[in-house]
Amino acid sequence: MKQLKKKIALLFGGLALVSYLSFTYFPFKTQDTPVLSLQEEESYMQVYLLDKENTLVPVSISVSPDTSIEDKLQLLIAYMSGKQKIDNFKPLFKKECILKTVSLQDHTAVLYFDESFKNYDKKQELRLLESLAWGVTQFSDITDVKLMLDNQELKEMPLDHTPIPATLNRQIGINHFETKASTLHDSHTITVFATRKIDGVVYMVPQSRRVPYDVNTMEEEIEQIVSDVQVSANLSQPLYDDNITLHSSHFENGMLSVDVKGNLLGSDREIKQDAYNCLILSLSMLEGVEELQVKVDGVILSPFENKNSISVNDLVYNEVRF
Repeated sequence: MKQLKKKIALLFGGLALVSYLSFTYFPFKTQDTPVLSLQEEESYMQVYLLDKENTLVPVSISVSPDTSIEDKLQLLIAYMSGKQKIDNFKPLFKKECILKTVSLQDHTAVLYFDESFKNYDKKQELRLLESLAWGVTQFSDITDVKLMLDNQELKEMPLDHTPIPATLNRQIGINHFETKASTLHDSHTITVFATRKIDGVVYMVPQSRRVPYDVNTMEEEIEQIVSDVQVSANLSQPLYDDNITLHSSHFENGMLSVDVKGNLLGSDREIKQDAYNCLILSLSMLEGVEELQVKVDGVILSPFENKNSISVNDLVYNEVRF
């Protein structure tokens, strides 16, 4: 029965059930390929690979829950080197890159490489840094990354000399599309998800955009997410296209509850799946958020087997299977 429930949840993209007090239901359009689901019996890790537009797309790969952090990082670099091919995506390294060893020091992963680290296209130097920063810090015990080449800490990338931040983590952003004219000294980064259809399959794509430093409260950041402006013409942005707007939000003890206006629902009262997925994943990127609850005009959307809230750590998206 549990397996049957899981298959049904995946068939509906994990987004079929909506409840409010006496359980009011909103339907979801079905899709052949699930986009967003929850970890249940399997454990996943993400690898950030390039699509044909040279945009980084996180793909989720099933791994054994007993795999050590060190082995997961070795596996991460192997995927980034293309040792395991994934259809429609390109590795970050042109030839195999050897991760010699890993050292974990006070929530910092120190990665030791040899000269094979230079096996990349210098035009993709920033994307390589972003892929490493986001891939390595997905694990709860790691917040920062340090890169070592021949036992010397890298301060800049070796080919095109892109500076490496003194503290390399997700603050570097991902898929930045702003121009160089963007002011960095009076702004900070938030991450908003968009979509891209690749070979008929919808993928969720994170993109960083800069917002003024005076946008510093949780509600102000949520407003920035739901009123997202288009920063890349190459991606579809449901939060922008569907004009999702915020009624209210409440954040306490890691639990974020947001209430948005009814345009998250179509005229037929079906939930707009891409917009919902983008909203959930964008909110999950906000600092300190551990649980999420979404409402439409006060009605709780409970898409995962009657759950009124979603654990951020359980979210799985862009799953690939071999």
